[in-house]
Amino acid sequence: MTDLIVYLKAPIPGSVKTRLQTRYSPAAAAQLYRAFIQDTFDTASRIDVDRRYAAIDGPMSETEGLVPSGWNLVAQEGADLGERMRHSLNSSLNSGATKAILIGTDIPSLPPAHLVSAYSRLNDNDVVLGPTSDGGFYLIGARIELPDIFATVTCSSEHAFEQTADGIRNHEHMLGLIPPWNDIDTPEDLDAVLNTDVDGLPHTRRAIRELTS
Repeated sequence: MTDLIVYLKAPIPGSVKTRLQTRYSPAAAAQLYRAFIQDTFDTASRIDVDRRYAAIDGPMSETEGLVPSGWNLVAQEGADLGERMRHSLNSSLNSGATKAILIGTDIPSLPPAHLVSAYSRLNDNDVVLGPTSDGGFYLIGARIELPDIFATVTCSSEHAFEQTADGIRNHEHMLGLIPPWNDIDTPEDLDAVLNTDVDGLPHTRRAIRELTS
């Protein structure tokens, strides 16, 4: 049984995508983030899995209309991001999943093939990571219950990928990698994604048009 978990925050102005606010207002940054969520779910919904979970940080009422039907809505549980990710993956594995993959919602341009590749890599590896160019990672998946690999990880930092990979190897688990991809944290990240020949992104492109018209 395969599980796919998508992490999202309630898109409340001022509490999401704060680094976009060097160019956009808090309300506009939240509007863009709503579009990122929708584009990410468009991609994730195309993947053939047994169970789908939308794990929400914040009031679920603020995500109304953003999560497609067929997804199970759950709350993120844990004191920090690392603890929450570990809890989500282990909960999936402990409830019958043989493979569980988790992604965030700041990667609206992620190709579906990267998710397919991650599940494939879990055939021969205990844990799989998808690195980002800024030193983080956009995907983590597992086929074994994770120990506390995040205890020494500074999440959302330029060292997050390296520290997480070290934690996995230090517990003598086999680590597989999938191709890197770029998430969107800054206005420059957004420009780079929009200026590349990336298919899709209808919600993000529509949001940009609305904000600049």
